[in-house]
Formats: sequence, structure tokens, C-alpha cells
Amino acid sequence: MSDVINSILDEIKVLNEQTYKNMTVIGLNVPNGDLDLMSLEIGLDMGLVEITELNEEGSVNEVKVINNAVTPLLLLDGEEIIGSKQNRIVNTTIIIPAKSEKIIPVSCTEKGRWHYKSSKFHYSNHMATSRVRRDKQISVSQSLRNDNSFRSKQSEVWDNIALTEDNLKVNSKSSALYDSYVQRGSDIDEYKSKFRLDENQNGIIVYINGELVGFEIIYNSKRYGEYHSKLLESYIIDAIGKENEESVMGDLNKDELFNKIKESERESYDSVGLGVDYRLEDEEFTGSVMIYDDNLVNASFFRKV
Repeated sequence: MSDVINSILDEIKVLNEQTYKNMTVIGLNVPNGDLDLMSLEIGLDMGLVEITELNEEGSVNEVKVINNAVTPLLLLDGEEIIGSKQNRIVNTTIIIPAKSEKIIPVSCTEKGRWHYKSSKFHYSNHMATSRVRRDKQISVSQSLRNDNSFRSKQSEVWDNIALTEDNLKVNSKSSALYDSYVQRGSDIDEYKSKFRLDENQNGIIVYINGELVGFEIIYNSKRYGEYHSKLLESYIIDAIGKENEESVMGDLNKDELFNKIKESERESYDSVGLGVDYRLEDEEFTGSVMIYDDNLVNASFFRKV
């Protein structure tokens, strides 16, 4: 894994830097992975994927995924599914084998509902905010070290959603993260319109209030293009809430982050599905990397506060 992630970092090409208000996005081009994976959005839209509660009673921290396709299914860390007994997000990047069924770890993003809206989950078209994903990643990594489980601190997820609602001046009867995206949709769209997708782009670095916040890679530009808007939104919604805040994290540029990642210790864990889940962390950043068939499928790194 060290060779894969370090070679990726060495071969990153920096694309255009784009800024709007308090957010700067730098596009990245990294070596494309040779993989045939189906995205969750496409799988659900085509009726090839079905996601349900475990049973009639349900379980907050787990759902069942059935992949009826002949292609492995990619679920990206932080993707949201809505409906059933309450909305959830995926706790880590998972690859579900073709023609198989898995129980996967999730976190609730709708604190105030525990009753059925639908028998099956639907695609939200949103991801958890970058703040939620960062703190969830830290807690999941700690859970892996403690008991080898991909469990998050659910109360922390809910607290972060409540903070988002407060910062954005939105109100949700069921405390659903989805409602924050809907109610501030026009502001989010205004930001998104300022950040174009570059040719061959399959990664981003994001700064908010002049400080490096996150760094993301998806294995090729075609698949990244399906997630570009959702990844941007996950940072934009936090940027809007921080428009009147001062910087608190201090200086750290992308080259320093890349060097820290190269030098950091890596912990490996068996994935819920295919591949190996790697965790990297030091005093300034937290990161997770999914490696499958010697390819980097997805990497997410966040700056700690």
C-alpha cells in the first residue's frame, strides 16, 4: 500500500485553482486506476441495487445492501441514502462483490425519525458535510483500533448536524442533514457554479478561509465526474457556515500535507467488502484509503481542528 499511495502522491498533477468567497478549490489529476466498478447512484437508478433495513425492527448502525449486478458496487465514504426508517450515511468506502449481499456499517443523519417512509432506501444525491465526514473518519479509525469494527460515534454525527443547522439558520423537524442541503440549495448552487470540473480531473484539495481543509481522490476521472458536485457540496455547506469565522488551524500547504502522508504510519484492516481499508493519522490530519486489486480506489484526508 505504501508504494501505491506514495507513487500516487509523487505523480499528482495540479490543475486550476478556483476561488469564490471564502472557499478555494484546486483540481487534481492523478494516475487513473484500471477498475470496473458501478457507482451506488447508477446501481440504484438501474434497479440493480437494493438497500433495506436489516429487518422490520431495523438497526441504526447497519443496513443490508444487495448487489444484483455483474459488476462490483462502489459505495463511497459519506454517501447518503434516504427513506426507510431514517436517513443514513456510509461509514467507510466499501466495494460490494457482484451478485452478492452485505450488511454494511452506517450512521444516522436524521435523529428525529424512526418509522418507515419507504420499504427501501433511495439515493440522496448528497454526501455528509466535510465536518461530519472528518469527525466520523476519526471515530471509525479509533473503533477499528479498539475492536476492529467500522462504528462511528453516533452522538457526534448528530451534534455536527445540529451545528450545521445552527450555522446555516435552517430548521428540520426530524433533524435531517438532507433538509440543510434543500433549504440552502440556492446558496450552495451559487458556490458550485464558480467551480468547474477540469478535463481529466479526479481529485480536489479544498481550502476554507484560507486554510487547507480536505484532500480527495477517486480512482479515475470518469467516476470522479459522478461525484464532483456532491464532493463540492460537502465542503460548500461548511464554507457557508464559516463565512464570518476567522482562521483557527494555522498554515499547512498541500506539499506539507503530502509529505506528512508519505511519512505517516499506516494501519490496514479487512474491508467489509473487497479490498483493504488503510488508516493514516497524525496530530494534524486524518485519512483513509481504499486499495483494491493494487489500485487506489478512494482516498480522503481531512485537516484536524
